[in-house]
Amino acid sequence: MLKPTKTTTKTPRKRTPKPKVKTDIHELFDGDVTLYRTPNSGKVYQFQMWIHKEQKYIRRSTRSRNLETSIVVSKEMYLDIHTKLRINEPIFSKTFLDVCNEFLEHKLKEVGINKTHGRYVTIKSQIKHVLKFVGETTKVTDVSSDKWNEYFNFRKQNNPTVVNTTLSNEKNTILGLYRFMVTRRYLPPTYIPELPHINRVSRKREHFTLEDWRKIYRFFNTNKWSKHDKTKVVEQRRFIKEFVIVLINTGLRFGELRKVKWGDVTVENVTDKQDNDDSVSVRIDLKGHQTKTGKPRIVIGRRGDVFTRLKRFSNYTKTNDFVFVDNDTGEQLSKDVYYKHWNYLIDEIGLREHRQDNTFYCFRHTYCTWRLYGGTDVFTLSKNMGTSVKFIEEHYGQIKMELQGKQLINDVNFKDSDRLLFD
Repeated sequence: MLKPTKTTTKTPRKRTPKPKVKTDIHELFDGDVTLYRTPNSGKVYQFQMWIHKEQKYIRRSTRSRNLETSIVVSKEMYLDIHTKLRINEPIFSKTFLDVCNEFLEHKLKEVGINKTHGRYVTIKSQIKHVLKFVGETTKVTDVSSDKWNEYFNFRKQNNPTVVNTTLSNEKNTILGLYRFMVTRRYLPPTYIPELPHINRVSRKREHFTLEDWRKIYRFFNTNKWSKHDKTKVVEQRRFIKEFVIVLINTGLRFGELRKVKWGDVTVENVTDKQDNDDSVSVRIDLKGHQTKTGKPRIVIGRRGDVFTRLKRFSNYTKTNDFVFVDNDTGEQLSKDVYYKHWNYLIDEIGLREHRQDNTFYCFRHTYCTWRLYGGTDVFTLSKNMGTSVKFIEEHYGQIKMELQGKQLINDVNFKDSDRLLFD
């Protein structure tokens, strides 16, 4: 559930409250409706009716100073309210925060049926942008369809790097939210906004070149990385170095690897060779709560020697301990720690100067790219990475085309008799 955003407001000046004394009172429908004026209503008649289901009064202005006109308006209001009560439509307009929380509760129930936990997390994040745009306390009936035309400009102003694919997904979530409100009878169907079309441009996934990786790996072995006045920094960087090596050799997502515990890890093909032994493999058994999709999977990768090395300097190596930890507390290293040292590294090696995309996620793209070039079939790769074949083909199709092109122009070894068929 989303909690209301805390805001600080100035203490308002004390004002003498005006008396809310009802005057010129008229009861309608055997006392169910009260028609009245107050000293601060500008002689305009006010409508009041007790809603038993909600256990509170509904009050509205008739917008008229004329008694007869106000009585006619009150009768219309009364009949409208009774109609809504009969068909179970809400009488009071809900806030966006209330509706969004209901929407998220509904989506959470779909997890494991027709929705993954990862998708739910994404929707929850998108809803936060929606609330920031419309305001948490804004009534759902107070936002016009036209206002939503400003949403995408709002998102780009707050995050210039946001891509159209993300905005297109957010558009679908907004429409889903409104369909949910219509289903719950919080709004009539006419309130569903007509959002502008978003072109989903599929861009090539950024991966590190072999030269990029060489720069990164070489820097790991320099004093600039491994030496520091603070012991804490040295320990953090030791863990992060091994973390990166595992990422690029397994294709695990950043968040998935952070959740890995020692009980999930099996080092295979152990030998008596040096630490950097590529023949040592690793098997990582991910549970559903550790993956983006919410589905468990087995990940096989190279450089199992990393885990053997980690056990030598980690203070937390029991079955339920995280592999990548704060060596003092046993807690996961925070994202801030990872990116603090990562940003230092890419600045030192000059990686930021010629690449726009420099995140830990790039190691996953690098793994996929290198495996494809290495001849790993798409089906096997999709299972190991926890994604679909379709996704890999859409985002890494250029690699497949390059490999197919090479196959089409490779020399063929013909026997003399066979060659005659082509001469």
